[in-house]
Amino acid sequence: MARPARRIDISLEDDLLLRELETSPHTHPKLRLRASILRLHRQGWSIPQLSEHFARNRQAIHNDLTRFEQHGIAGLADSFPPGQPCRVTPEIEQFLHEKLREERFWSAPLLSQAVEKQFAVSLTSRAMVNHLKRLGYSWKRARYAPAKKLDPKVMQEHQASLETLKRGHWTAN
Repeated sequence: MARPARRIDISLEDDLLLRELETSPHTHPKLRLRASILRLHRQGWSIPQLSEHFARNRQAIHNDLTRFEQHGIAGLADSFPPGQPCRVTPEIEQFLHEKLREERFWSAPLLSQAVEKQFAVSLTSRAMVNHLKRLGYSWKRARYAPAKKLDPKVMQEHQASLETLKRGHWTAN
């Protein structure tokens, strides 16, 4: 004897929220997929039909339905990934936005030093680059290249002030 078909009840309010998740470009792809599965399930699609349509095994479809039954819409999202939490707090993000609005050159190592000095949070320049990309910033290669060849005597006289300019005024104080 075949097992009875599994049906879960999804309210109209939940269906509207699922539709928003399904159509939003800012929703994570896994969450969008689960929202689509639940909306089609509400329309009467069976688990074998859903499994075939989405090219997922039946147990994965059952797991998605169970997550919704137990936790509602909040249960569809994956939990936080394992590992250390992000060191960059909203205050540090605000600080970075302010620094990058300034009319000066900022590199990832310089921003890392500024964050460490202000918040006592150590970030590698690679981590800083990754975080800034998540915030929507992009990087261009910067060079300190004069328009013509400098006299070595003049260059040697002003080496200390050039280093101060490269690092910015905040490190000189």
